[in-house]
Amino acid sequence: MKSRHLNKLIVFLTTGIIISIISCKKNNTDNSQGQSIFQGTTFWECNLIEVNPDTTRYLYLFSVTRSGNQLTGEVFVRDTLELKQGVIIGEIRQDSIFLTADFEFNQLDFSFKGVADAESGQSSINGSVSSGLPCAGGSNEMLVVVYRSVDFRCPDVFPDNPSVFRKVSSSEHPKDSAVIFIHGMTGDLTHWDNVIARLSADFKKRHDVYVYQYNWKDSIMTNGRILLDSVKAAGLTDPIIVAHSMGGLVARAYIAKGGPLATLVALGTPHLGSPLATLVKLLCFINFPGPKDMAPESVCIKALLASTIDAQSRMKYVVFAGQMKGSFKIVNHRLKWVWAEDYYDIMDKVGFDAFVLFKSPPNDGLVTLSSGLFEGYSVKERKSVVEWVDHKNLRNPMISTEVMDYINAL
Repeated sequence: MKSRHLNKLIVFLTTGIIISIISCKKNNTDNSQGQSIFQGTTFWECNLIEVNPDTTRYLYLFSVTRSGNQLTGEVFVRDTLELKQGVIIGEIRQDSIFLTADFEFNQLDFSFKGVADAESGQSSINGSVSSGLPCAGGSNEMLVVVYRSVDFRCPDVFPDNPSVFRKVSSSEHPKDSAVIFIHGMTGDLTHWDNVIARLSADFKKRHDVYVYQYNWKDSIMTNGRILLDSVKAAGLTDPIIVAHSMGGLVARAYIAKGGPLATLVALGTPHLGSPLATLVKLLCFINFPGPKDMAPESVCIKALLASTIDAQSRMKYVVFAGQMKGSFKIVNHRLKWVWAEDYYDIMDKVGFDAFVLFKSPPNDGLVTLSSGLFEGYSVKERKSVVEWVDHKNLRNPMISTEVMDYINAL
């Protein structure tokens, strides 16, 4: 973190720190309860907010492994455009936990002490952080509450999706009334299982149903070309396409290459690109041609916006966009960031935090509201914002019920 932050008031908020928590009954020196609770490597998360003069949030991610009463692990801080890594060492003493974080930059070093909250089911710990960062009243000790999370680490290897164009349901009107479902980045054809399971009998009577799986690591234009070849091979005429996220750009690439279309229903598609696609050091899974194609200034985005065929087809586009929300609240006499819904996906939370680098525009965690709504360009229908819903759950039929209702009415 830049040294200028040393002169600003900060508050740690409670989206959590990735650390392992041992809870033991007081005066129980054998730590048997903690031993059963804390096994393997556990992950937690936390946010830091700089209150004055700007409101800037930084995501902290921790993982800690226990050996006896000793703790070791790693901590990551997302600072400006960089992901900075440090090491964690610590120990458990009865019901208390002590940690020290050591970064290459001394400004980021801190020590933590706290006690697991028995009432939370060992999912949180109350404590304090001491560091070189000044706090209210001149103290360098700040109160924190940290919460359990999931494994935040990116896989070392992402498998390649084989291209699959599969018919999953036949109707009374073959060929001329097909609906194609296209998944988003890091997804596969199984991402539509819940939606397909909730398609009405009337929908299945009216439409053949297909799913298209593409290799999201490949360029968007390449995947659009493969879709075009697949549609031609199946003999489909004017299909309806329902696409999530990157899948909407793949559909537009297909259209720009001359693919026939009746309607495109785009869910959380970054029509104008997403600035998160520029943060390779922040989100490691985007370091492939396909995700890079989603950057606002990419050749792909510019080509689609300039495409005459795409422009002529936009009056067939129906666009949906979600918006994550949260607020700062006083909880148990502490300032806490509270998400509007408890179902938000961890990567959408990471993306939401990362948007602070771009002045925090309204977003669903991965795509800005303006990009998802294709603002500035004419479309057939710009649906009302799906309030409170994050990027992943735009395709969840149990949460985005208005999207599911719209699909069944096609």
